[in-house]
Amino acid sequence: MKDQNILEQIQILMNQLKVKNFQHVLTKGKVLLKKNPEYVILYNLVGSSYQNLGENINAEIYFKKGLKLDANNIALMNNLAMTYKNLLKYKLSEEIYKKIINLNNKYINAYVNLGNLKRDLNQFDEAIKFYEKALLINDTNPIIYYSLALAHQGVGNFEKTSFYSRKALEYDPNFTRADHLISQSINYKKNDKHYKDMRQKLINFKSKSLERVDLCFSLAKAEEDIGNIEAASEYLIEGNKTKKSLIDYEVNSEINLINDIIRKFSLIKNEKILKENNNNIIFILGMPRSGTSLIEQIITSHSKVFGCGELPILSNIIKKKFIKNNDSIIDNLDESIKDPMFITPLRKEYFDFIDNFNHNQKKITDKAPLNFRWIGFIRILFPKAKIIHCVREPKNNCLSMFKNLFEGGLNFTYDQEDLVKFYNHYVKLMNFWKSKYSLDIMDINYEDLISNSQATIKEIIKFCNLEWEENCLEFYKNKTPIKTMSTAQARKPLYKTSLKNFEKYKNYLKILEESL
Repeated sequence: MKDQNILEQIQILMNQLKVKNFQHVLTKGKVLLKKNPEYVILYNLVGSSYQNLGENINAEIYFKKGLKLDANNIALMNNLAMTYKNLLKYKLSEEIYKKIINLNNKYINAYVNLGNLKRDLNQFDEAIKFYEKALLINDTNPIIYYSLALAHQGVGNFEKTSFYSRKALEYDPNFTRADHLISQSINYKKNDKHYKDMRQKLINFKSKSLERVDLCFSLAKAEEDIGNIEAASEYLIEGNKTKKSLIDYEVNSEINLINDIIRKFSLIKNEKILKENNNNIIFILGMPRSGTSLIEQIITSHSKVFGCGELPILSNIIKKKFIKNNDSIIDNLDESIKDPMFITPLRKEYFDFIDNFNHNQKKITDKAPLNFRWIGFIRILFPKAKIIHCVREPKNNCLSMFKNLFEGGLNFTYDQEDLVKFYNHYVKLMNFWKSKYSLDIMDINYEDLISNSQATIKEIIKFCNLEWEENCLEFYKNKTPIKTMSTAQARKPLYKTSLKNFEKYKNYLKILEESL
């Protein structure tokens, strides 16, 4: 009777996990574990809830406890590997995925997740091999096709991106992430079949849903391609509004953090920069959609530079060591940045993460746009690093963000008022950094780069302390993977059509028009 009762309660928790009631699973799951510590599945349920809430350290604890009872439990192993990936412990994650495959070479999730890990490390050829192995096991799984589409998009194979996205839709017509990926890979004509399919499909998603968001952003892209800017604007406004309603986000938390960064760094009058010999990092930062991917493609066209893309490691270190309550800097900042025992391990943590990429070039790029928030920390941790700040005309920059559906984060882009607030505080913070560290930051204006490309590119290469190479002028031939929405644009020669794009939208996006 007791066993039947516990099994029923476990089933209830499994159902609650499916509907994302994570706090309930944590509360009830822990109670059940105290009374029934022998039930391995409870460790998985509690750990999964922590993982979904972003509390990966707690998730790791419970997955490990479960594995002590059942060392070869593949579900627990897979979740622990995913947790290690979230904690940026990529080598540990890879080891577990490979162990899973040795135990069960038909376990699809291990191949897909290992492919995702390789994609994060810019090892796209390996990622594709793992996805293809998964496909040999099950050729009707839309997630595998979608993963292949993403990988091919990253290396500029847009025909294969479209092909695999369409295959995903064959097996799940409601897999609208694939629709969105197609929309980023093609230019639409008026009678395009995919355009018509999406319009029909949108009717089926009447309620607020992520699927409707995908379709609205995709149709906005299609309408702009066709030349229907009013219709594109309507889809954009609806898509952004729906997305904002589905996320728990308050822009003032980010504004408070920016203001506190300025306040705390203003109090530091005599910085003592701890000795650091490494000068091989080039940070490329600025607002999203300001040209950061383009600048990275230019620089990584040089034979001495490896492109790491948008690295999460710096933000991870700073949020873990310097930020409290999500919106303020630690009170003892001045003491911490002057303490070698505090700073040296953070540098090591950064470079240990870079070692995952197994590159042999002299320099690397770290192209996480929002690193503009951390310029003061960059100067403390890596005083010899180069910082390139990408700048774009405000309305065109904000329009480009408003037009794009981003993978995780960047939640300030889904509301015109949030976008204006965040943009204005970005300008405020950059003005502060430049007044404090003027000689350490190179501004690259997107419009100048387009109109005077050769001279600007030569200035960039010189600033990076690199000898000139003609390859840098043919950056569009660069095979460095790009994991952002800019992948198509950065693989073309420079073009001027994006310079005044907002003019088409100014009558429809009034808040951006009147506030910037």
